[in-house]
Amino acid sequence: MKTFIKNIFLLLCMISFITSCDKDGDTVYLEGLDSSELIATANDVILTVDNSKEVVLSLAWNNSTLLSSDSTKPAPAGILITKLQVSASEDFSSVDENTVTSLSKAYTGTELNTLAKNLGIESGTSAPLYFRIASTSGDNITPKYSNICKVNVQPYTVDMSYLSVLNSSKDAVLGYLFSPEENGVYSGWIPASSWMNCWFKENDGTVWGNKPEDGHVFELSSGTDAWNNWFGDASGLWNVTVDTKKQYWGGTCISELKLNGENMTFSNADCKFKYVIRTSSDDTKIVLTGSTLSFSTSTGDAKANAKAGAVNFSMSDGKLTVTETASGTTISKAGTYTVEVGTNEKAELVYTITEGAGAEKPEQKLPTELKMYNKAGDAVIATLTKTADGIYSGTYTLTEKWENFKLVDEENGIWYGSDPSDVYTLSDKDGNYNLWFGDDAEAGATVEITADLNTMKWKYTVK
Repeated sequence: MKTFIKNIFLLLCMISFITSCDKDGDTVYLEGLDSSELIATANDVILTVDNSKEVVLSLAWNNSTLLSSDSTKPAPAGILITKLQVSASEDFSSVDENTVTSLSKAYTGTELNTLAKNLGIESGTSAPLYFRIASTSGDNITPKYSNICKVNVQPYTVDMSYLSVLNSSKDAVLGYLFSPEENGVYSGWIPASSWMNCWFKENDGTVWGNKPEDGHVFELSSGTDAWNNWFGDASGLWNVTVDTKKQYWGGTCISELKLNGENMTFSNADCKFKYVIRTSSDDTKIVLTGSTLSFSTSTGDAKANAKAGAVNFSMSDGKLTVTETASGTTISKAGTYTVEVGTNEKAELVYTITEGAGAEKPEQKLPTELKMYNKAGDAVIATLTKTADGIYSGTYTLTEKWENFKLVDEENGIWYGSDPSDVYTLSDKDGNYNLWFGDDAEAGATVEITADLNTMKWKYTVK
C-alpha cells in the first residue's frame, strides 16, 4: 500500500510540473534527462569454480540530474528511473533488466555465470554480453540509453552431482559421495578408520568442515573458522550421508563383517575386508552379514553411544546391496579363494572372489604368551597369557594416565604397536605407534587387556 501511495504521489508531482501554470500562464516542466555514460572494468571474462566467489566484472555509470523549469519548484527525488539492461544480442531484442538505485554494479563469478547461462551462452564457449543503462522519468517517457559495453564471457557448468572427501590437509582426495538429484544431499560408501579427519568439498568450491564449537560434532560449517570433520570411534567401511542444506552429516560403519559366520579381517593398508575360504565341494554358497555402528549428531563420536545394528547383503555381479535378508552367491568349483569387500570410485560397496590365497600371510607359529613392555622398550611390565588360539589376556595397573606400551612376541621376535590410523589395530610394521590407554583409565586403575593375533585387534576394560 505504501508503494502504491508513493507511486501516486510521484505521478501527481509529474503532472503538476507538466500541467500547472503560474499566475501569468507559464508551463512548469522537467528538463535535464540525458544519456548516461557507462564503463566496464573488463572486456573478456573466463569463469571458473576458482573465481566463483570473486568480483570478476564491475560496471559504473553517471545519472542525469532532473531539473524543474521553475526554480521555485525543484524536481522531486525518485522521479528518475534507471535500469541496467543486459543482452546476448547487440540489438537488445531480448534483455535481462533490473532497476538500479546506485551508480555501480559488481558481479561475482557465480552471478555472472548464472546471467550468461540464462541468456543462452553455452558453458565452455566465449560469447559477448551487451550492457547498457536505460534512464527515464516516467513509464510513458522514451528512455535515454547509455553507450553499450561489450564483454566477452565464458561460463562454466557446475556439476553438483558429487562432492570430494578431502584429507585433513585438503591436498588429497580420499573418495567421493554422490547426489544424483543434485539437491545438496550426498551419500555413498567410503573406508575410514577411527577418528579419521576430513573435509567435504562441493564442486562450486564450497568446503564444509565441522561447526567450530565443542559439543557440535557432525554439524557442518562452511565458515573460514570451521574445524575439520572427524569420524566416530570405529574402523571399517562407512555409509556416509552429508546434508549441506540442513548442515549435518553422519554415517554407519560396518565394524564387523562375517563370511558364512566367520570373521573377515579388515586391512587398513588397502581398506578392505578379506577372508580366505577353502571349499571342499562345487557350488559352495557364501553369505555376507555384518555388525554396524551408527554415528550422528544425536550420538556423538563415542563408540559407547553409537547405535549398534546388524546388516545383511545380497551379492550380484560384484556388487553388494543392503537387504532385509542375506542372499549370497556360489563358488562354482571347489578350491581355495580370497574374498575381498571394499568400495569403488562410485562409492559403491563391491566384492571380488579370486582363486588362490592371494597375499595371505604365511602361517607363523603363535607364541605361548605376549609380553607388555613399557614405552621405552626396556622393561617388561606385564604378561598376557594364551587363552585360545591367537588370543591373549592379562591384567595391568596403570602408573600414569595415557600410559604407552607395546606388546611383544619374544618367541618370534615381533614387536606390536598400533596402526597409525587406529590405536586398537595391532601392527608390526615400521612406523607403528605405541599402544595407549584412553582417558577412562586413570593412574592406579587396573585394566584387563585382550590381544587377538587372528584379527590383529586389542582392547581393554577397566576392572
